[in-house]
Amino acid sequence: MPLSAAAARVLAGSASAGQRASGSGDGFSSGDYSLGLFHHDASEASIALLEDPEFRDAAAGSLLCLLDCADPDGRVHRAELPHKAREAEPSKPVIAQYALRCTRALGLEWAERHRVYPRVVAFQRWQERHLAGLHGLFLTWSSLQSGFDTDVLSAGFPDRTIEGPDTNAFMVLEVEALAELARLLGHTAEADAWLESAATLRRRIEDLLWNETVGHYVALRWEHGVGARDAEVVGARDVDGVVRPFVSWTGLLPLYAGIPSPERAQRMVQLLLRPEGFWGPVGVRTCPADDLYHQQSPRVLLYDFKKGRRGPVSNWSGPVWVLSSAYLAEGLARYGFAAEARALAVRTASLLADDLARTGLLHECWNDAGVGLWPRSGTFVSWNVLGPWLLDRHA
Repeated sequence: MPLSAAAARVLAGSASAGQRASGSGDGFSSGDYSLGLFHHDASEASIALLEDPEFRDAAAGSLLCLLDCADPDGRVHRAELPHKAREAEPSKPVIAQYALRCTRALGLEWAERHRVYPRVVAFQRWQERHLAGLHGLFLTWSSLQSGFDTDVLSAGFPDRTIEGPDTNAFMVLEVEALAELARLLGHTAEADAWLESAATLRRRIEDLLWNETVGHYVALRWEHGVGARDAEVVGARDVDGVVRPFVSWTGLLPLYAGIPSPERAQRMVQLLLRPEGFWGPVGVRTCPADDLYHQQSPRVLLYDFKKGRRGPVSNWSGPVWVLSSAYLAEGLARYGFAAEARALAVRTASLLADDLARTGLLHECWNDAGVGLWPRSGTFVSWNVLGPWLLDRHA
């Protein structure tokens, strides 16, 4: 896409002194992301972009940029921005999946020439060193790193204190992608070891995060001295002192990774398809409409412990996002719910088409009426390219 005027000024070095002082020279405060390379956006948009020969080199180039800018110890960053030397937050577990998609699209020679596999392995080893939780699961670095800024399962907690279903579902897919990359490159023993690690993690997710009472997966926060795992579930105590788990669409993400048994998947799909809950008229609500914490404001104030102040962040506590609908459409199809996956694909594509017809732009999230919530100006593409892709897949 062409540079915005604000982005062009930054690249030309002509941003005003006021912009430089405020740290908003690239226009993020108004929703202009054209100068940022974000791990999650690049990775998930590549699902669709790599199927088009015209976009393959660019989509793979974003992966190589993220790998080239990694720290010496292997950490890949959440974002690469022109106004910061480095973004301290690490990427979430999507890099191996991204690398596998690029390798399938561009070939083994491309992957070997750019040393993709050893660099992705280095990031995985970094995650194993720094994100190992005390339950044997992987920790979410922060809600910012997760990409789901206000998700009730991780937002507001200190860094590296939550073992969530989203991080661990993505990690299963990540390790399985490493196994496939190793197999393609002829590293059979390494492929077998990765698959064994993925199987172990799958079992731990099933044993530790599944909650029979609510019918979906929950998050855990380790607490010293408690007598039962239920006391560590991320939730709120009711009047009887019983912990009620918080409900979030991220508790359904193991469907996308194919983790639950068919019986558990059936329960999760029943929960997903409730019209008064997640199943909205234009896509999947990120928090059920009948939940106490559901709200569809454009942005939410969240306290940033690192900056020592509050600031506006993306709202994943009720609005509809193309990304969450895409993940769960794939999850529905994986478990045989083809008609429901098709319905969600059509709703998602219709949402984007109606937004373009009404405003001439695309937004990154919407309310139940299909009104775009953010950004206030400009347009958002990124993983919205998954809308047409979903139609090709399911409709």
